[in-house]
Amino acid sequence: MRFRSAVLGHGRRRIAGPIDFELGAREFLVVAGANGTGKSTFVRTMLGVLPPLAGSVEAKAARFGYVPQRERLDEIWPFSVLEIALMGLIPGLGPFRFFDKAARRRAETLVEEVGLGGLASRPFRDLSGGQQQRALIARALASEPDVLVLDEPTNHLDVPGERAIFELLGTIHRERPCALVVICHHLEPVLRLATRLGVLRGGALQAGSVDEVLRAGALEGLVDDGFTLRAGGARETGA
Repeated sequence: MRFRSAVLGHGRRRIAGPIDFELGAREFLVVAGANGTGKSTFVRTMLGVLPPLAGSVEAKAARFGYVPQRERLDEIWPFSVLEIALMGLIPGLGPFRFFDKAARRRAETLVEEVGLGGLASRPFRDLSGGQQQRALIARALASEPDVLVLDEPTNHLDVPGERAIFELLGTIHRERPCALVVICHHLEPVLRLATRLGVLRGGALQAGSVDEVLRAGALEGLVDDGFTLRAGGARETGA
């Protein structure tokens, strides 16, 4: 995936750019930035939901899996965990076709993979926040994505829940042939896993290896919802 002098925005409103950036296969990219700097716009442009105002975004027929912010979902969904995972297989169905035994087995395997094997029949609305996030990750993985995109996947989770989600993402990164793109404002735990860091600030994207971006001071003084973004602590390579 490559951004070529891409200008990001809504309608005629320019939010960021021009951006030149390339996401390699199997990279783990963390995107940071204060509110309003264009993090969600960057992701929506990457997904093809928003066209760039200028320049281009080349995806080379990449398949995307997307995990939205959980609080944006209607929790009265009358679906089970297994049915949530099956939703990710819908694009692969032909017209007038229904889920067969192979699809259900595939969904059951994904539910097991994300750690919800004993909860396949549990209603989504009855799950904890961390369990709901795992179900949404299973849905996103169903399409065998080339790029898995997660928008604030640990919002409103406690520290153990946040740690568990990042451990799951680390396992996915190690074991699956896909790139991960994670928007996150609590950086310290996720930067232990990331291979690259991108910071949106003042309409520009500063991206590189985590160490390069930190040494350049891209996070200094950056505030998101009143929380200063820090990346303290030693990085654990290969985590």
